[in-house]
Amino acid sequence: MLFERLNTVKSIVFILSLFVYILGFSIEAVKMKSAAKLLSEDDPVIEWLDFETAMDKNEEERKFIFVDVYTHWCGWCKKMDQSTFKDKSVVAYMNEYFYAVKMDAESKEPIAYKEVLYEYKMYQGGKGYNELAVNLLGGKMSFPTFVVLSKREVKISTIRGFQKPDQLLAQLEKITKKKL
Repeated sequence: MLFERLNTVKSIVFILSLFVYILGFSIEAVKMKSAAKLLSEDDPVIEWLDFETAMDKNEEERKFIFVDVYTHWCGWCKKMDQSTFKDKSVVAYMNEYFYAVKMDAESKEPIAYKEVLYEYKMYQGGKGYNELAVNLLGGKMSFPTFVVLSKREVKISTIRGFQKPDQLLAQLEKITKKKL
């Protein structure tokens, strides 16, 4: 009797283990399928620039400027880098219509823009930010936040929070259709 129960328990454990094993493969297959739109190593990537280089390039050829204001500790910022900013449609659209800028809001490196030197500054609450990041975000320091400047370098849009590829593309297309 005990031996039969032991065999039954072993059978149940084996079947459950097999189920979990198969389920793991199924989940992995779904992940791979959803990542299929993401770039492989050979695909083009967004050409990220620093702020000053983007402004210099904009003098030569006018484009919209997309500024990704992030911090090194921001989990959603990292998720954008790993997913949305690797989506083929997002990469193609960004590279065609925008100069893309990565701006670490907590960078201690000064940024020169329109004859003003924006520097790192400590703010109330003990947080330090680059003054240009504070200016672009209107003092609302949440991450990730994306600022879009017109071809004439005027702030025209602020997009806050994590964006899926289709969400980001819809907003960017709306902006570029305005022909600012």
